[in-house]
Parts: sequence; C-alpha cells; structure tokens
Amino acid sequence: MSRPRLRRLAFAACAVACLAIAPAAAEQSGGGGVVVRFKATLAPSLLPRQGAAPVTLTLSGGVRGDEGTTPPRLSRIELAFASQGRLDASGLPTCPRSRLRNATRRQALARCREALVGRGTILAEVPLAAERPISARAAALAFNGMEAGHRVVWVHAYSASPPISFVLPFSVRMLRHGPFGLLLDAPIARTLGRWPRLRAFRITLGRRYRSHGSRHSYLAARCPLPPRLNSLTVPLARATYRFDPAPTHAITILRACRASG
Repeated sequence: MSRPRLRRLAFAACAVACLAIAPAAAEQSGGGGVVVRFKATLAPSLLPRQGAAPVTLTLSGGVRGDEGTTPPRLSRIELAFASQGRLDASGLPTCPRSRLRNATRRQALARCREALVGRGTILAEVPLAAERPISARAAALAFNGMEAGHRVVWVHAYSASPPISFVLPFSVRMLRHGPFGLLLDAPIARTLGRWPRLRAFRITLGRRYRSHGSRHSYLAARCPLPPRLNSLTVPLARATYRFDPAPTHAITILRACRASG
C-alpha cells in the first residue's frame, strides 16, 4: 500500500479523535467584547493501539473582557472530548447534589469522597461594585452523580474568603457522529444566578478504582493507528463558550496521537 494512501486511512481511522497529547500553550478566541481561552492535556502521552489505558485529563480555560472591559455574562459552557476516549463509571458510587449544596470543601469530601473523580480550582468574580469586583479562588472537586436517570459530573466549588459555595452540574452525553464522542454541558448562568461570575477554571479528571473485584478507570483512551504510523495530529477536545445575549466562541484543541506497541 502506498504511503499517501496509508496516511489517508490512518487519518480516517483516528480523525474521530485519538487521545494522546503533547504539552502546548492554551488556545484563545476573541470577538464581541470577550476573549476566551482553553487548554486540554492528557497523561500519559503514549497510548496503546489496542484496548485502552487509564488516563487523566486536565482542562483549563478562562474568560475576560476585550481591552479591559467587563465581559458579557457566560450563559453556558460545553466541553467535548475525542471519541477514542472512554468514560467508565460502572460500579462507582454516586453523590446526590443535595449533599454538596452549601458545603465546605471538607464537608463535600466527607460526604462524597467515594464518588470523587477530579480536583482543581475555579476563579470566580463577585461584581458587588462594577469598578472593583471581588475575586475568589475556589477549590474545586468533581463528583460522579446521577440526575433523573442520567449521568452527571457535579463540580463543587468552595472559597472561605470571600465565602462562596456552589455546584456546577455538567450533564454527560455520548455523541454518535463527528470527531467527538463525549460532551459535558453546564448551564453556568442558570446555576450561578446573578453572582458569582465564572472567570477561569482548571480541573483534572481521572480515577482508578475497584468494583466487584475488577479494576476500572474513570477515563481511558487508546491510539488506534496502523502499525506503520506512530504519531498523527488529531482533534482532542473542544470548548464552546456561550454568552448572553452573544457571542459564542468555540476552540478546538489538536494534539499528536502517539501509539505504543
């Protein structure tokens, strides 16, 4: 088989998004009075061609006004991931959202530690005065959950000073078409109300656990390249920021899928 044809076949097999990454700076997009950024990294960077290996996924992003202005209100954020990744929560305990409301970080861990799937930080802004908004850096914890029979990820954020506690509900949906297979979707404005405003986030998802005597990984991935190819650039993740009433910005992260074996 010719090398050009081999490359085309490899891209067709993996353009639906293998999940191996090399470190890179955040991507950004701007317009409509707002600038957004997004970065996604995965570890390890070398993945098997067959089967799947446990991985951790780190996501970070942010929102700011263009040229120092106050950005419009963030209404919704959608995070999509490559289809060659896998989310496995079988046998993993769930945490009810009611146990996280108004909880401190210590209380959230005490009540729902068995459902923990990620950690990070969230930067929020409380616009009590337009000229001098108060910033709060909150510790973030991600928990496996269920709501109305559907899987969700509860992202609990807590800051002692200034005192802030809220829970962002990310619904989990599987996508059947296109380069992404998994979507996390959260209604930011509806959840937070008038304040606080989300300004930046960084969270690492991933956990290994045992259930009924078997080993599981909350996130796993592979890089199914043909034997003659060891690396190929493919889509890894996409963040879509929706503002009220506008604009909407989407950033797609491309990374190298690197195969082992």
